[in-house]
Amino acid sequence: MSEPAFVLHTRSFRETSLVAELLTPGHGRLGVVARGGRRGRRGGAGALQPFTLLQAEWSGRGELRTLTGAESERAFPLAGQRLFAGLYLNELLLRLLHREEAQPEVFANYQHTLEAMVADADLEPVLRRFELHLLADLGYGFALDHDVHGEPIAAAQQYRFLAEEGLMPVADAVREGGEASLFLGGHLLALAADELDDTDVRRSAKRLTRLALASHLGGRPLRSRELFGRRPAGAMD
Repeated sequence: MSEPAFVLHTRSFRETSLVAELLTPGHGRLGVVARGGRRGRRGGAGALQPFTLLQAEWSGRGELRTLTGAESERAFPLAGQRLFAGLYLNELLLRLLHREEAQPEVFANYQHTLEAMVADADLEPVLRRFELHLLADLGYGFALDHDVHGEPIAAAQQYRFLAEEGLMPVADAVREGGEASLFLGGHLLALAADELDDTDVRRSAKRLTRLALASHLGGRPLRSRELFGRRPAGAMD
């Protein structure tokens, strides 16, 4: 079997091998063993670098396949905040994707996001778009221009985000969750229109995607966010 792939994570396996978690379009998250990979470039193990588009080949069955070849096709060099943002993307995918489920839309979203990051696009809107597309592609998406009743979002109205439901007008919402779950309709409409130039809209977008993702992450914090928190203030703090 051969497919385009990105490496999400690698770890040592037994004495000389590596386990790599790959993102592929046709198999989604896929675990492969690079036998002897810690000793050199056997089986293409030397190409198993993060943020690099590969053509990967594997064989076998079961939870872990055997990597038989990997060739680098394009590297996406990331540094500084963009490197930490890339690690954040990888950790999200590791936590949210099940193995062996085709994910062509997620693969395309990930590659497009890396392309935007290396092109020096404004990092924060790039991350928000990735998160919203990921939620939608995994079946966790929600409308930004209509509330849970199907009514159009009103710019002057406040809404509360309810996990598994969507946006509810504050007058109808359960009085729980505090201000962190409240959003101005105008900000939601801007986000629906992909208008992320305004600072307040960006702050709302970050709170919204963090809340939406939290209910699917099992309560465990993301290590990449903790690492990023040690850096100067940026797109993920």
